[in-house]
Amino acid sequence: MIKKASLSLSVNAIVILILAIVMLGLGLGFIRGMFGKVSAQVEQQVSAEPEPHIPTSSNVITLSRESVITHVGDREVMKVSVFNPANETWTSMKPAVYCADSTGNNLIANQAANAKKIDQGKFVTFDIILTIPSSPPNTYLCQMGLEDNSGKKRYEKDFTIKIIE
Repeated sequence: MIKKASLSLSVNAIVILILAIVMLGLGLGFIRGMFGKVSAQVEQQVSAEPEPHIPTSSNVITLSRESVITHVGDREVMKVSVFNPANETWTSMKPAVYCADSTGNNLIANQAANAKKIDQGKFVTFDIILTIPSSPPNTYLCQMGLEDNSGKKRYEKDFTIKIIE
């Protein structure tokens, strides 16, 4: 009798272990599928965004769009081209967006862009992803600035974001 009980316990443990492994596999497959869809959507947005005009020493920052129309909570992709008119190479430069709402808080919840090196007399193009949080529908005046890793802004360009319901 004792051996039968111990055999029964061992079979139950094996069944639970198999079920746990199957559930883990299904969960990992679901998460991988969701992240794959999100990354494909971002890649599609970036490829659909037009290229900005080529920047010059008189027009250091050019944008793919100077007016963005979006909904609350949406992510928007912009392309930003930056020209280096300085007599030095810029290292770790990236665009930064600031949009003030009526209370003076920054409207942009999250902005993502990779820092790049810009050689003297050359330009680079950045892909920037903007996340718009819950804000009342309105048109906001924003600034696209170029900043280094210390947060110091070099140049700025104005553009608008219109949030619709």
